[in-house]
Amino acid sequence: MNPLNFFIDNFISKNRNERWQYLANGKWEKFADKIKDLDKHLNSNCDRIDNNALEKFKEIIKKYNIKSGYYYDFYSNKLELKVDDFHDIHDDSLLICPDKKIAFFFHHDGWIWFCKITDNLINF
Repeated sequence: MNPLNFFIDNFISKNRNERWQYLANGKWEKFADKIKDLDKHLNSNCDRIDNNALEKFKEIIKKYNIKSGYYYDFYSNKLELKVDDFHDIHDDSLLICPDKKIAFFFHHDGWIWFCKITDNLINF
């Protein structure tokens, strides 16, 4: 499964899922233009990290031993990033780690959404 489809299937609300699948599988520019509003459609598998977001992101990376992920932003469509390149991540972007069943949405207001397939999210 494509990492973006994995993200949509697991972390987007059911009532918005079809729309995001349509955008993701159509022209990339349409999806990229809407990515800044993605947080409005996240489901209960996602938890917003408000305070010290980058530090918490680094803690999660270490805790789950994340070595790489697929990166999506306005300009990039499925760019594979290794952990050493995570410093290149910027606002309104996604980092999807399907092998760990984890994803991150980096919001332009500075917070990060941590998404994980589990019933027990880590609360920060």
